[in-house]
Amino acid sequence: MAWRTEKWSAEVFPGLDKIYSEYAHLPRRELAVIAAAVLDAALSEVLSKRFVDHAGEIEDFLGLDGDGRAPCAAFGAKIQIGLLTGVLTPTDAGILRAIKGIRNRFAHEVRADFTSKSVLPFVLSLHDQFGARGRVILDADLWPQQKQHLAAMLPHLKTAPEAGAGLLLAVLCVYQAYFYRLLDRTQRVYARPWNKKT
Repeated sequence: MAWRTEKWSAEVFPGLDKIYSEYAHLPRRELAVIAAAVLDAALSEVLSKRFVDHAGEIEDFLGLDGDGRAPCAAFGAKIQIGLLTGVLTPTDAGILRAIKGIRNRFAHEVRADFTSKSVLPFVLSLHDQFGARGRVILDADLWPQQKQHLAAMLPHLKTAPEAGAGLLLAVLCVYQAYFYRLLDRTQRVYARPWNKKT
């Protein structure tokens, strides 16, 4: 087995100073699909650093060898594993699940947009979850404008698709920076040496 999918840190991540510019020009549908793919790749790499050090098993389990039938190849499965291994908080999982829901609607519906009846619940959930996650930042006074921006954005989410796209872009930028920092802080689980000969 070999890691055949894109490695997020080496092939996808544009660097902290280019996160916004890399994705700001994308049309809304493309942004919805690409945002989920980028965060899926980032989560895959973080999870690969968390598991016991058996590269082939990790690649096979996460579908990094390109096999979409792998037990944890789906974005939703990776989110759940991330939550269960302590890589993600429940709020992080909620945010990523909202992004997955947005991506799925855009990928499977011809006329989907951020204000569509099927997409809007995920957009509003993303807004609420991101606001809840942002409270940690707000409490630390690291980003005092966020509360005002999120509150101002809320009424526009139901009528202006650009508002939903802007929210998704903001979340994508923040979570790429978050995963970048998380990558170095993730500690591997070490296997028990049951039998040192094998």
